[in-house]
Amino acid sequence: MAVTDEPRLQLHLEPREPMEVSELTAALGSLARQYQSFAVEHDLAKRPADARLLVSSVSPGSIDISLLPDLGSYLLSAGLLGSLVDKGEIVLKFAKSIKTLLELFQKKDGLGGDTITTKDCDDAINITKPIATHGGSQTFNTINGGVVVNVLTMNASDAAKILEAATQTKALLQNPDAETRQRVPLTWKRLDRDHANPSAKTTPDRALIEEIDTKPHAVHFTDDMAYLKSEMIGDEENPYQSVYFVDVQVSRLAGKVISYRVVGFHGKEELEADD
Repeated sequence: MAVTDEPRLQLHLEPREPMEVSELTAALGSLARQYQSFAVEHDLAKRPADARLLVSSVSPGSIDISLLPDLGSYLLSAGLLGSLVDKGEIVLKFAKSIKTLLELFQKKDGLGGDTITTKDCDDAINITKPIATHGGSQTFNTINGGVVVNVLTMNASDAAKILEAATQTKALLQNPDAETRQRVPLTWKRLDRDHANPSAKTTPDRALIEEIDTKPHAVHFTDDMAYLKSEMIGDEENPYQSVYFVDVQVSRLAGKVISYRVVGFHGKEELEADD
């Protein structure tokens, strides 16, 4: 059987605007890492390093990437012939495991008792970031003998929700005592209209969140949430005349608020004019 005829997982991306190469490679790297965990869990490899996910083809136009598991070492160690292994079933199970991971971060009632790691959060962030940041949609299909099965399709809104939930979950795992406030109203007091620069040591942006403190404070965006700044103010002629509903992590020093880190955005409304 030719490589192009092998059962495979297809990642189909239709971004609205060009994406950075690093964003695409990060997404593929996370899919490879998820496959390593999947292969070890299902006894397809003894250790993660033995599990390889191969790129079998890349199609022009919209981004189509075909991925297939390298089962050579597994078949050799198990003394099996390739014809005796249902590769299509393996590919479908792996695709469903990706769907399960991403859907964990869409649960309305939180992750509950689900076991999740910071690496899982990183992988969910990397997989969804290209579409969350650049718009469009992405689809996971399995292809086996010419039969295409759609496993998961997400638009930019879906991807953004998963990315935000994964970012918040990662922060909680890394710092379970962090103070996080959800859907609080924020108004800008000073604002740089340029894109957020997560690597900058200081920020010119300052905002007021009266529910937390009566004074304005510096506002930061994490690497993964940097796109939110454009989403919040990109179409605003005067962002000072709107209230923004955000999720923030509060940084304190000696009990006093010193800054906010925006990790979620839930919409905005125009401020009502004073009588």
